[in-house]
Amino acid sequence: MKIRIPSIFSVASFFGDGLLVAGSFLLANWARFYSGWIKVETITPYAHYRSFILMFVGVHLLVFKYIGLYRKRRGISGVDELSKVIQAVFISSVLISASTFLFQFFTFSRLVIGLSALFVVVSVWLERVLLRRIQIILRRRGVGVTRIFVVGTGETAKVLLQRIKQDPGLGYRIVGIVSEGKSSGEVEGFKIVGTLAQFTKLNEQYKADEVIFALPSSAHGQLISMLVSLQDTRVKYKIVSDLFGLITSPLESDVLLDMPIFEMKEAPLSALHNRVLKRGFDFVFALVGIILLSPVWFLLALGIKLTSPGPILFHQKRVGRDGRIFHMRKFRTMKVGTESVAFTAQDDPRVTGFGKFLRKTSLDEIPQLLNVVTGRMSLVGPRPEVPGLVEKFEKEIPRYFERHQVKSGITGWAQVNGFRGNTSLHERVKYDIYYIENWSLLFDIKIILRTVLDILEHKHAY
Repeated sequence: MKIRIPSIFSVASFFGDGLLVAGSFLLANWARFYSGWIKVETITPYAHYRSFILMFVGVHLLVFKYIGLYRKRRGISGVDELSKVIQAVFISSVLISASTFLFQFFTFSRLVIGLSALFVVVSVWLERVLLRRIQIILRRRGVGVTRIFVVGTGETAKVLLQRIKQDPGLGYRIVGIVSEGKSSGEVEGFKIVGTLAQFTKLNEQYKADEVIFALPSSAHGQLISMLVSLQDTRVKYKIVSDLFGLITSPLESDVLLDMPIFEMKEAPLSALHNRVLKRGFDFVFALVGIILLSPVWFLLALGIKLTSPGPILFHQKRVGRDGRIFHMRKFRTMKVGTESVAFTAQDDPRVTGFGKFLRKTSLDEIPQLLNVVTGRMSLVGPRPEVPGLVEKFEKEIPRYFERHQVKSGITGWAQVNGFRGNTSLHERVKYDIYYIENWSLLFDIKIILRTVLDILEHKHAY
């Protein structure tokens, strides 16, 4: 009998949330009135607050459900989870504040609501981090895994397979690949079991729990018939979009004289006020970072000098916004005279011993804050390449030069999704274009947080 781990964990989250929300409310009441930390003039009887717990918990759980905190989601990052928790708690707090004002149950401390919100966010998020960690450990041991078909063998399918292979904690066990062309062979180490024309028969034969379609746009015409074949089955399916074809389309819909039309989508950063907002955020954040990290700069500079001869900083020409050339600064991680435009490989002999540490922790990137302060770079954006490679990539990769609509970044949406170093350039460009077409300040903050949390987990940081 298959153990349905996601269902078990959804139930555990629901009841755990209820207890944590109630505990946070009582803790906030104690901190406000009885801890002695905050000056108190009048105290609302504790029994009133205690009788309010059921409503308080009920509102939170309903909002949590509405926001989607109990959905079965694989591979969600801790930052995304935290963002959803903050959103849900904010809505709950607004509803509770409004209800106490409108219905006037009793004189209710707004500070209690504020402290409760803080405690709920921290405790509920940590609870989810713990539960997901347990879930990942069990999945890696084969408990609660899902048998899947992957339909497609193109670039998008290959990236999907690489990620599934690198992260067994997702709980996917691939039973076979369905190809657009050949009926045998392998893709990323997984066996091709047949072609699209054989899909229905293969699905009945292998009895997969779930099908993930990762087809290129050229095969979308065959997708409908395969989806129809799944309608009367219990097999779930997901569709991984071809980012060029579906997500990063340069067109957006509109209506003209009651007629649907399409027009070119305008990137958010083409608007002056957005560029000013991003520039202000970059300048303040980078300046504060330089000041706070100044002791670290000294220690790293000393480490470079003591472990290898040569300069502390490495300068290289890179291509930035609108194709302009600038000098990027990083802490030197390679032996002098061995730097080239080639991507760094694992156990690269050019990298010094101390340089390996700098690359693994991304501390070699710190001097780029100087480029951010001077306006040559941004905190978040497409990673800059050297001029020679840019000329080459423009000829080989569709829409490549669109990356230069914005300033280059120290980190980016592609990097936090695993496309760092010697990884697929085609997929990296797709993520860069997605970022450009969907930019917001909150998006930048999310990428920065994910960079900090994921910094020691990069598979290609060498």
